[in-house]
Formats: sequence, structure tokens, C-alpha cells
Amino acid sequence: MFSKKLGFALGAVMIFLAGVAFIMGRPPHRDARIYPIVRNYAPFRVENGLGGLKILRRDNPGFKEEPDAVNFYNRLRDLERQWAKTHLKLRGDTLEILDDNGTIVRNVPLRNAREKRFVQEYYGVR
Repeated sequence: MFSKKLGFALGAVMIFLAGVAFIMGRPPHRDARIYPIVRNYAPFRVENGLGGLKILRRDNPGFKEEPDAVNFYNRLRDLERQWAKTHLKLRGDTLEILDDNGTIVRNVPLRNAREKRFVQEYYGVR
């Protein structure tokens, strides 16, 4: 009933779709030095559950999002950008991390243009 060509075609389509989903679901580039520093002050944490990854807030126990695997890292980046609008300031080559009251918690010197570009592109801070 089914020919070998149809089986190979279906297999090729499945491999292609899996590759596309893999590429779309990749996390965006994060700077290896700056991102862990800022992540310590950001209220979001990622938890692995039975249904997949969850985004939780440290300061709000009622907040829980479970985006699908393809959109997970994009949603996390969007939440971090919203937080960064009020909690991160870029002054020259220094990144200022602020608390909820607007007080500077930490100054992070940016070593090169690549780190500055990361802060501008990932967090949307100008």
C-alpha cells in the first residue's frame, strides 16, 4: 500500500520539521560574564517540572508561566526586558543595577563593546 519513497519522504519531512523547531527554540546569545551577574538580581527563575520548563518570580509566589518549548526563551527574554526597563541603567561603560526603590545595588563595569552591545540588544537598555 505504501511505497518506500513515501516512507522516506515522510521521514525527511519529520527530520526537517524537528530541525526547524530546534533552531526556533534555541535560546538567544547571552554574555557569559554579564548575564549571570544580572540574573542574581532579576526576580525570575526557571524551574524544570514534569510538564516542561516554568518561569517563576522570586518576589511573587503566585506568578507562574509555562510557555511552550519553542517560545520559552523568547518569553523569558521579554519578561527580563520588562524588568530591565526600571532596574537597569547604562551610563557610559558602566551598567547600574537598581532595586525596586531606584537605589543603585551594584555597578558593573563593561569591559568591551561586545558586552555593551549585549546589554543594549538583550535587555533593550540604552
